[in-house]
Amino acid sequence: MTGILLFEHRDYKGKSKVFTGNTPYVGDDFNDKASSIRIIVSIQVFKVIASPQFRKLFIRGASYRKRKMDEGIVILERLQRENRELREEVNRLRKELEEEESRNKDLQEEINRQKEEINELKEENQRLRQAIFGFKSAKKRRRSSHTNQKHKKRGPPFGHKGTSRKRPDRADTTIVLELEACPHCGGELKELKDVRVRYEEEIIPIPLFVIRYIIKQGYCKHCDKVVYPEVPETIGNRHFGIRFLLYIAYLRYVMNLPEEKIATLLNDTYDAHISVGTVVDYLKKAAELFGDEYERIKKEMRESQICNYDDTGQRVDGMNRWLWAFVSKEMVLYLTSKNRGKKVVIKVLGEDYDGVTGQDFYPSFDRAPGRKQKCWAHLLNDARELVEKKQPPPESLEFYEGLSKIYKDAMEVVKGLETEEERQSVYAQFVERLEKFVTQEGKWEHHAVKTLAKRALKYMHELFTFIRVPGVEPTNNIAERALRPAVRQRKIWGCFRTTEGAKNRDIMMSVIGTMKTQNKDFFTAGKEYILSRLS
Repeated sequence: MTGILLFEHRDYKGKSKVFTGNTPYVGDDFNDKASSIRIIVSIQVFKVIASPQFRKLFIRGASYRKRKMDEGIVILERLQRENRELREEVNRLRKELEEEESRNKDLQEEINRQKEEINELKEENQRLRQAIFGFKSAKKRRRSSHTNQKHKKRGPPFGHKGTSRKRPDRADTTIVLELEACPHCGGELKELKDVRVRYEEEIIPIPLFVIRYIIKQGYCKHCDKVVYPEVPETIGNRHFGIRFLLYIAYLRYVMNLPEEKIATLLNDTYDAHISVGTVVDYLKKAAELFGDEYERIKKEMRESQICNYDDTGQRVDGMNRWLWAFVSKEMVLYLTSKNRGKKVVIKVLGEDYDGVTGQDFYPSFDRAPGRKQKCWAHLLNDARELVEKKQPPPESLEFYEGLSKIYKDAMEVVKGLETEEERQSVYAQFVERLEKFVTQEGKWEHHAVKTLAKRALKYMHELFTFIRVPGVEPTNNIAERALRPAVRQRKIWGCFRTTEGAKNRDIMMSVIGTMKTQNKDFFTAGKEYILSRLS
């Protein structure tokens, strides 16, 4: 016996070593599950190794190792082949990626070039649209200061005939200017027949006109009383007169001045020495004096055959309120309300009103009393805004031009209508024409254009009431113009702190607006009305 064979595992399938002498360890590369073996037991182990069972297991283990090795070689070759294929695939994909990046770069440059061209075409389109149809050009991006832009020449166009202020037809005073000697050398002057005439108009500061009344008293024996004449053209015991009151109201509700500005103006111009409290007091008194006239306007508004109305928001005593304007042929009525629904229309015109009302497309107005004329200006402006967008819907221009053509044709035709039969016939023709236009199959695809088409279809009968009823305006501009002074006041004053202040504004603006509609001077007609109230 010269050595022993030691396996790493009990099943003789692992690593093996042969030992020929005593050894303290089996080695670092051998599993520590095997113990060191002395030669003393070598004969017994040899017998085990030499036994048929051990040889059989040994041969089986060797065969298993060879088979595993062959399988490993096959697997290794397969993995190497797959690795080569994957490397080739990676190289191919990397090359394709580089080609795609190059193409993307070229496409991005082409996209940028197309965008620049599109922007240029849009600007040109807007310029042509403005030149042909009178549209406003869309807002352009602010250009840098170093760009060369040709600015439009200032002043009147070439060939424009100039105008100047007309010469006054009167002169309040005449001053003759004459030189006694030459202003250059002091020599004697010879008088010429020709003279130069020059007019100058000037504002003369006028102080307050103070009237002193001496009131003589008398004793009546019959009545046993002391009597004296009443002071004419005065408002109770107030210090200022009627024209002063009217002037304050004019500055407040026509010139839209705040109360502080009114006091400043009167103090600086007339040396009136008044306070803001005095201005407020006289504004309240003016509304009190014209209160009955305001109620009369409200009653007569119900009798009008044609009435246009509109509303705008405002703040009163910290709350949201609505200012209404009702306009007829001879009257203007302002009313502050808590809501903007049909109840206000019923309150002013009455539930059984059978006249024609001009209005916009606010849905609540649909159930208001009276026959209705919807505003063409609102419809056309909404259609025009679509055209003026930076990216307008494709069919917006055609839609706007079609509506405009229908409206212009109706306005032209209505001028020659005389009989009721003609009006009814033309009315039916235009209703049918508008219906066909807005319901064309597959014509209006964009949602914004489709919305306007549905609105025109819904109100097609009420858009042509002006054809059936003479004197009816096709737009609601008259009511919107009546609201503009109130909108300017809102911008300047801000709001009303009290409901009474808003009510006073309604009264005075209704009276002033009605007098203006009737071509009456506010100072003259207002003074006559106040005197009739005081008498």
